[in-house]
Amino acid sequence: MYGPQEGDTVMGLFMRASHIYFQKSFQQLGSIGLHPGQPPLLWHISQEEGLSQRELARRLKVKPPTVNVSLQRMEKAQHICRRPDEKDQRASRVYLTEKGRALMGRIDAVMRDNEAKITQGFTEAEVCLLTRFLKQMIANISSIQVTDTMDDEKGGS
Repeated sequence: MYGPQEGDTVMGLFMRASHIYFQKSFQQLGSIGLHPGQPPLLWHISQEEGLSQRELARRLKVKPPTVNVSLQRMEKAQHICRRPDEKDQRASRVYLTEKGRALMGRIDAVMRDNEAKITQGFTEAEVCLLTRFLKQMIANISSIQVTDTMDDEKGGS
């Protein structure tokens, strides 16, 4: 029952806000030469340099080949470098370059500015409430069970 007249439901507004935010963020990141999946990778590397591709994939909950594509792009752009693992020469470890550190500073400034714009016009109490509500929504969404409805429609076969 989510027709066009239902656009002001919590879910409809949440989805619209998320879509607009991601659209704007992707445009901002593109303007500084980044692809959408790269900032989370850069953030993890900046928090703990020397992670392996497999460790990064696990933290981001994606497959290692997906991480590899992003790492190759970032390496080509000189945002990161890979060095062989001291104990296992088959593995490599990922580090930020000076260019990557400078880029992280720009990303951080953009995200702080976006945070200020998102909460513009809210009181401090309203921001605290919104934060609590969003955390509760995340917990609620995380508890949604995923089932294969195709089996149900086929009569369990």
